[in-house]
Amino acid sequence: MTDIPAPLHVTRRGHGPRLVFVHGLDSDAGVWDPLVERLADGHECVTVDLPGHGRAPLADDPRGYERDPIVAALADVIRDGTRPRVLVGHSLGGYLGLALAIARPDAVDGLVCVATGPGFRDPASRERWNERVREQAPSMSIPDEAAAVGLHADSFVIDHLGDIGVPVLAIVGSDDRAYLGANDYLERKVPDIRRLTVEGGRHYVMRTHPELLADAIASFVTEIS
Repeated sequence: MTDIPAPLHVTRRGHGPRLVFVHGLDSDAGVWDPLVERLADGHECVTVDLPGHGRAPLADDPRGYERDPIVAALADVIRDGTRPRVLVGHSLGGYLGLALAIARPDAVDGLVCVATGPGFRDPASRERWNERVREQAPSMSIPDEAAAVGLHADSFVIDHLGDIGVPVLAIVGSDDRAYLGANDYLERKVPDIRRLTVEGGRHYVMRTHPELLADAIASFVTEIS
């Protein structure tokens, strides 16, 4: 895919099937702490900081913030773990998980997509999203250049949802209005998918409903084992 490095920071805890947790834009690995606390007994919980987020350094090359180098780096993190190897992604992290399952079908055995969208097929919609990211970058808690991880360059993921060959658990909060429709779309397009809609949940549903999500993820891992 690419030889451009995407620097990540990785922390591991626990033993068992490998769960790799990937946060969203302007977030960090700490967002998963409530889930890791509940899942580390019986699972190897690997939390990742994306380039320029949390404890991960900035990329030396601007291309290190692009999707393909990050997906390649995530594939290296998840490989060789005890199976089933499951990527758990929030928002952008879930999108990267979808990209990983499409581009590297042998790298992962399942996906958990929390508050995740598949990107944009329409170029105008994609550019509106990118413009919002650029406008909001100065107000984020990360360096401006790191916001580039949230930019979309093409429709690769949304165009290939039907090619995903691993089970997917899609989790969305009932009050996360921006992502309810996206999860409806995922349900229609991903071949092997199940959905959990968390009543009263919003975008950071793993923070507000950690026990519910931890139970759902543990059950999903058992189901696909």
